[in-house]
Amino acid sequence: MLLKAGSHPATETIVQAPSQPQLTALIKQRFDHLPRQVRQVAAFVLDHPHEVAVLSMREQARLVEVPPSTMTRFAKALDLEGYDAVRDVFKASLRARGNEFGSRAQGLVELHQRIGEAALAADMVHKAQGQVASLADGEAMAAIVRAARLLSSAREIYCLGLRGSFPVAFQFAHVCEFFARNVTLVDGAGESGIMKIMHQPSSRDVALICSMAPHSRRAMAIATHLERAGVKLVVITDSASSPMARIATEAIVVPNKGPSFFDTLLPAFLVAEILAALMAATARIDIKSQIADTEKKLWGVGEWWGTQADEAVALEPRARPRKSSTDKGR
Repeated sequence: MLLKAGSHPATETIVQAPSQPQLTALIKQRFDHLPRQVRQVAAFVLDHPHEVAVLSMREQARLVEVPPSTMTRFAKALDLEGYDAVRDVFKASLRARGNEFGSRAQGLVELHQRIGEAALAADMVHKAQGQVASLADGEAMAAIVRAARLLSSAREIYCLGLRGSFPVAFQFAHVCEFFARNVTLVDGAGESGIMKIMHQPSSRDVALICSMAPHSRRAMAIATHLERAGVKLVVITDSASSPMARIATEAIVVPNKGPSFFDTLLPAFLVAEILAALMAATARIDIKSQIADTEKKLWGVGEWWGTQADEAVALEPRARPRKSSTDKGR
């Protein structure tokens, strides 16, 4: 039992372990009656549920800028045994969201049974069309334009996306490398790019980060390191309240939910490609010559199939060795 029955006469009491919505409602209900420093903790818990679940009490106290004992006072004000009880509620909620794909898979199967394959596929297309169209509204487009300006003015650009978000970061880096020489893709394979961001970050640098829930712990650690080093963060994410968005210089929120069990990356891909296109369009270099030079070098090292001047040359069949006179007599 986490909440002591009858200990706070002004409110109803919860005698079982509360859910996160129940605890959040209780915090809001008692917020105005809390001492000033304890209210700071309450505001942090309401605004940063992810951090409450994953950070230690002392780390959270440091972020709130209060003594660890104030965290305990906050828990006591909610009739809880201690601050670990608060964290347990948020950790349980986080674990429950970790099983979200499984429950959504069942919904996908049931939708297919109701409407069939063609209608399900069409539903996914229509949903994607709406998500892409939403990027053209004023707020989203303004964020994209501001982000492109930050990236265009950067000394170095670091591209980060781990696990499912990696393809978005890779696509942005791949396109930009046709005309930019200051782009580093932070790739988990072989730790490429990690040493550069560990030792050389500057306040003149910008990181392009793609991160969707559930967020990679490692990506969050790298992003936090860059933010503390003064690097500006352009974040493509799925929620304005995501842990990445809260430390971003510019956050671009994209829709990513659809009929399927997995989250779509289509809007995030489009944002990355728009950012690369805006950078190219506003570059203070001879963009045509730069891209043409990159293409020429790629052709030169045989990176692409065929030849630069004409169509791909068909492979000649391997010549068969001629039979000797002795072979003919066999």
